[in-house]
Amino acid sequence: MGQANISSSISSLSKSELLDRAREYLFSTGVNDCASKLCKANMKYGLAQFHLIQEKYGFEPKALFISSPDEIISRNLIRWDSGLGYGGRLSWGDGTQKLIFLNTKPNQCGILAGGMEEPPSPYELIKKIDELKNIEIYHDNIPLKWDYGISNHFINCFKVFPLSDLDLPPYMFIIHGSAPELRDDTNGIGFYFDKSQTLRDMAIKEHTVFGTQYILVDESAKEYLAYTDKALNFSMVKRELIAKKLFGEDCKIICNQPHQFLKDYNNMYLGSNCTDISSNKIKNNIFPITLRADISAYLFKGKKNLSELTIKNLGFLERAKDLEVLDTLLNANILPHGGGYKFPDIKDVHQILEYKYQKYFSCSMMVDTNRYKIIRDPSQMEYEYRGKEVVLKTLQLNLGENMARLSPIFSLKL
Repeated sequence: MGQANISSSISSLSKSELLDRAREYLFSTGVNDCASKLCKANMKYGLAQFHLIQEKYGFEPKALFISSPDEIISRNLIRWDSGLGYGGRLSWGDGTQKLIFLNTKPNQCGILAGGMEEPPSPYELIKKIDELKNIEIYHDNIPLKWDYGISNHFINCFKVFPLSDLDLPPYMFIIHGSAPELRDDTNGIGFYFDKSQTLRDMAIKEHTVFGTQYILVDESAKEYLAYTDKALNFSMVKRELIAKKLFGEDCKIICNQPHQFLKDYNNMYLGSNCTDISSNKIKNNIFPITLRADISAYLFKGKKNLSELTIKNLGFLERAKDLEVLDTLLNANILPHGGGYKFPDIKDVHQILEYKYQKYFSCSMMVDTNRYKIIRDPSQMEYEYRGKEVVLKTLQLNLGENMARLSPIFSLKL
């Protein structure tokens, strides 16, 4: 698609033309299994909505999605119905334009990795967790909620096998959790519009031909970004407080990295580590990548990415130049935080059926491609977790440097 067509007014384009245009702004580095294909199929609907709203508010309609190798579907139905996938960086400006899309639903989720000299006893750890769940722990006068047994949140323990000169203890634990305490408006404006009446009252409800987006502009956007910054810090402190309660005050914090957060007004890391160490939201250059509970996790050193060579090898270079988004790709700064889901029974996205604002994804079956499973809500699908293919793709694309392999001892969800 030429630059003249991309830059001209888009309000008069048909739905199919808008979707074709939005697809140009998808830059996928995923493993291209069916979960990855579903992500891409859905993301063009979200980007098309972003583009229409950007143009309406006087911004260039150039929102784009750069996926990381763990590119997947979102199991949050509101986010999914809004045309959004998961696993990558969603960008709709230079970071200073006061326009925020609330349907992205930043939840300040992250992973803390800590070091130990000896592995803990699972029984003793269960006892400590039970004690913690029966007492109130506060930060900023807010009682902490236990969310380490919900969804894919967990506490895992590992034996460490260094792959670099990074000085690491012999054993490590990982805590994966977020900040449900601040989702609604009990302790502020809230960061989930579907949980906070205060936030819904602040938001503008924008209807498009593909669905509805809740947005914030100007001073409301400024207030929200400040609140999510506070919530991000709360989430990080919470993980550290829990770590020290469970593993001792002398446990070594290796890293404490967010992977689902609003970096600025126009950049959302949506299930992806951010390797931009110049940001005050990224505390060091060590990032965990967790896979299934039965295989190793890894610690990576982040890199500035994507390199121009990688962009060229992926076939993105000319398109990125035409769209004038090459600089964003060169500073994507993405790294997987996990393996992501996979769907063992489906192979490809065959067709998308639209009824009103609902999308039904017709997927060919793995055992017989002439048979189809039609999906509306991906959270109801049977899934497994991917394995090392995500790490191998990460190394292939030179997104980071493998610093250590973490061999699992046990995984605990309560």
